[in-house]
This record gives sequence, structure tokens and C-alpha cells, in this order.
Amino acid sequence: MKRTLSDGFVGAVMAVESISDAVAFLHGPGGCRVRFMVHSSAIFPRVRLEDTDSYFTPYFYGYPRVPATYLDEYDYINGAYYKMEEGLPIVDGRKPGLIVIINSPGAALIGDNHERAIREAGLQDRAIYMDESLVSIPMTQGYDHTLLEIMKHLDPKKERTDKDTVNLIGVTVMDKDFKAAIEEFTENIESMGLKVKCVPGGGANLDDLRDSVNSEYCIVVSPEACQGLSEYYGSMGLKIIRSDAGAPVGFDATEAFYRKIAEVTGKDASTPIAKINKARDKIYQKFVGMRYNALRIKGLKFSAAGVASIVRPLTEWLYSYLAIAPIAVDVDLGADPIETQKLKDFLGSIDYAQSFGQEPKVGSNIVLCEGITAMTMRLNGECRIGIPIGHSTMGLDDVIPRPVYGIQGALYILDEILHGVRSS
Repeated sequence: MKRTLSDGFVGAVMAVESISDAVAFLHGPGGCRVRFMVHSSAIFPRVRLEDTDSYFTPYFYGYPRVPATYLDEYDYINGAYYKMEEGLPIVDGRKPGLIVIINSPGAALIGDNHERAIREAGLQDRAIYMDESLVSIPMTQGYDHTLLEIMKHLDPKKERTDKDTVNLIGVTVMDKDFKAAIEEFTENIESMGLKVKCVPGGGANLDDLRDSVNSEYCIVVSPEACQGLSEYYGSMGLKIIRSDAGAPVGFDATEAFYRKIAEVTGKDASTPIAKINKARDKIYQKFVGMRYNALRIKGLKFSAAGVASIVRPLTEWLYSYLAIAPIAVDVDLGADPIETQKLKDFLGSIDYAQSFGQEPKVGSNIVLCEGITAMTMRLNGECRIGIPIGHSTMGLDDVIPRPVYGIQGALYILDEILHGVRSS
């Protein structure tokens, strides 16, 4: 099935909206705004419901997230600088720490002078603009690039190195249940005697970002979403920690993630590893107790598609842990080359080389990818079990934490598979 993927334009807007005291000001038509204002509020709410009444002003029009200039046909012909000139002071009136102007793809063709609008509004210290063709790059690259530009604008000076402090990079608010994943990572990392100072792109504020350069380490979760940030922090003298097993997805890669952190920092990972072993034992006992349904899993066929650093450990884990067959494995644009090659090598080693580059197949027993595709295929009867793991997933119907990463992520995926087998 043909997948529906977010692009760098979406990544850029959501990267800004991931910063709790920044605002993305969209230069474009109202139709471009709708998805962003709903999506940002759903996955990372920042305004209390009772405060929304104060947003019935031009450019916000009753909704607090991602104000827009609402371009019309007149503006596309004659230019819309006047809307930016009028709108910037109104947006600034909400007292954000930073305004980031982002063009919609069509608005980029007009050529309105955002630099002049910022200068004339006297906002050079707290407003920037993104003038690239963001729609032509992958989502993760747009996200990373925007965060990097914001860091360059903030221009923090490294004043010291705070011993045993870390930043978590490569997490996005587009990751399913990202808050739950960050909470688990933070608890486990801090049990090792480290302190999580900042999660750029995962709910940090501007002061957090400024202080992040004083950390000792950066821990990479998903490299696709932080290539530029990794280089930036590396240039500031921070030590970059990246697991050879890929993103912490599934029990094996999650264990490798903490062991790598311990290896580089000299800390003891026994507490998080004990938690992983406890979860493994819990699943083993569950499989023994549900032996009939557990046996029905063996030999099923699955399709997996998404960020390479997530799909690679996921594919290895499902094949080795559950003995299910990867008949279609695809990676998103902007895939990390190291992760992609390791995935190809693994598939070749188990005689499934032909599965690489195949989008989710009709007839798969299990499909793991972005929620739109996974759920559509399940509802259409094109697969038995659809499991959202990708960036288009909001997770609005999840009350219990169900992220993709870490111990909770492994339990979520196994839970979905067992429920699907039981119901079939």
C-alpha cells in the first residue's frame, strides 16, 4: 500500500511548536494552518482550555497554535508583505520567547521580505524566518534543520561543562507518546547517576536550549532526527553517545542503548537492565500462560516501514524474538546510511534480502508503520494487525502510555500483536 508521509515543511512547523515558549507563524493560506493547529495542540498542548477565548484576534482567529497570515488570491498576485507587517506585532503581543516565520510552499513563491518585516517590527532578537523549500526534504531533516537554525539564532555560549549531565537528542513530538518515552528514558538514565538537562525538540523551552550546551554528553535516540544537532553539539565539545544497535526499540536494542551509555560515561546500567529483564520475564510468563495464542504468532508475516534507525532494531527483534517473517521492510526518506546498510545486511543474512524497499504488503499478518497506513490497511482487511509506530500517529485514544521506544514500547508492540492474534 502506498504510504502517506509527513515532509520537511511539517517537520519544521512541529519543531518550533515543540519548544514550549516559541511560536510558528505560518505565512500561507488558512487551509495549510488547520492540520498544524490541531496536531500541535493534540500531541503537545501548551494552553489551558479556559485561556483560548483570548485568542479571538486577527491571525489567531480563536485558536492559540500556529497563527497564520491567511493568504488569498489577491496576495498571491500582489504580494502579502502587509499581512506580515501587521501580523508580527499581534503575534508578539502574546509574549512568546521566539517567533519563527515559516512559508507555506505556495507563499515561498511570492518572495515577501520577512527580514524587513522583522527588522521594522524591532524583533531581530526574538524572531527568525525559514525561507527554504522545506516541503522538498524529509520530515526528520526539516525538524532537525529548524532546531539547528534556532540554536544558531540563540547563539548560546558554553560557559562550563556540568559533569554527568546529558541531553537527549533525536526525539520529536511527532514520535508516538513521546512524553512517556522521555519520562522512561529520564528515570532510567538518572538511575545511572546522570542528569538529563534538556531534550531539544521534545518539549524543551528556550532557556533549556541555551543551557544545553553546558551538558557533558548528548545521547542519540534516533539519528535521523538530529544529524545537524549532533554536529552542532559536537562542535561545542559535548560527547555524542550513539548505540550501535540503533534506536532503543524492542528489548535487545533498549538494553544495548543503556549499555552504551554506561560504557561511555563509566556509569552502572544495572538498574535499567534489571527493568528490561523483569519485562522480558513478564512476557515469558504471559506467553506460557497463553501458550495457544503465543504459538499462533510463530511464522506470521509482517511488514515494517518507518525511520531506518527504528525499523532496523524492530525487524531484528521481531524476527529473533517472535519468529515472524519480514516480507516487506521500507525506510523513510532521509534514512541514516549506517542503519540502512545494517538493515540490508540483516535481511540478507536471513534470506529476506528481497524484502527491503517494499512498502507494506496487502496480505501481511502484521503491519507496523505510520498510523494512517496501518489503521487503513487493518480496517480494509488488508492485514490482520495494524500497529502505529510512525510520525503521523497522534495516539489520542491511548490513556495508558504506549510509546514506540524503550521498555514500554516493547510491551506496547507485543500487546498489540497478542491482542490481534487473540481476536483473529
